[in-house]
Amino acid sequence: MYNFVYSYEDFPKWKDTVEGMVTLQGDFDYTRVYIPRPVIYGEKDGIPLHIRFVFPVRKDAEARYPLIIHCKGSGWDKQNLEGLLGDFIEIIKAGYAVAFVEYRTWQQAKYPSMVCDLKSAAAWILENKDQLPIDYDNIFLSGDSSGGHTAIMANLTWGQDVLCDEDKPLPALKGLLDFFGVTDVRKLSEVATGLTKEDNALLIPMLFESPEDVYTGSCSCYIDLVEKLPPAIILHGNKDRMVPLSQSIELYSLLRERGCDVEFYMIDGADHSSLSFWGVPTKQAIINFLKKHTD
Repeated sequence: MYNFVYSYEDFPKWKDTVEGMVTLQGDFDYTRVYIPRPVIYGEKDGIPLHIRFVFPVRKDAEARYPLIIHCKGSGWDKQNLEGLLGDFIEIIKAGYAVAFVEYRTWQQAKYPSMVCDLKSAAAWILENKDQLPIDYDNIFLSGDSSGGHTAIMANLTWGQDVLCDEDKPLPALKGLLDFFGVTDVRKLSEVATGLTKEDNALLIPMLFESPEDVYTGSCSCYIDLVEKLPPAIILHGNKDRMVPLSQSIELYSLLRERGCDVEFYMIDGADHSSLSFWGVPTKQAIINFLKKHTD
């Protein structure tokens, strides 16, 4: 766009000054957050599906960043890829890119369409590795609430010929981040949370073609499918009015039985995706987990 005569290094500092001018030191280690326009990773049922990337930007213009592929919670409805994006700012500034993935809603396609879409997005990211500043040796899967359910089910079936509608290679995973995700739709539909038992029972006809398919929406259905599961971190508030803490306890127990390297954090007093959930201790636990499992 511009043709500079000088490089930054060769250009001299201006010597102009004026009384009252204050000098501040530039921060050459500052990390900027860059949000390009969303890209379309595919079209299914005539619906264009998007990825919203967010990248850290540091002084090294050639840097490639570990990536978190994230599914946003939405009650399996339309996702706002920009909504509450700021919850990830500290994680991005710690050096991690995030890809917020759009998936078909329950009105557009029944389960497991959302899991299939997540895998299609990951395949697209791998196919476009030459165009993206991503460290493909360090890719993590992530999701919150209903998006957590999608990420969990994708993680448990990654690279397998189930819960997918395309035969494309997927990048290797270094870990799973589950934020108060649904782990068993059957059990969630049987209890009263902050919602009534009757409201929760609507999930089954909403998500599944038939009641017989509901078992395939449980993490216990596929817990033994992948030979070696990647490390995982689970975070859940003990005042969550949407997803019971017991859902995360079940996943934690199943992963431990499989010998998975899993960490579980209960956020005291936190409601479902509340301000108190996304505080400094939560962010630090997430960043510590990511750093621990990034090469």
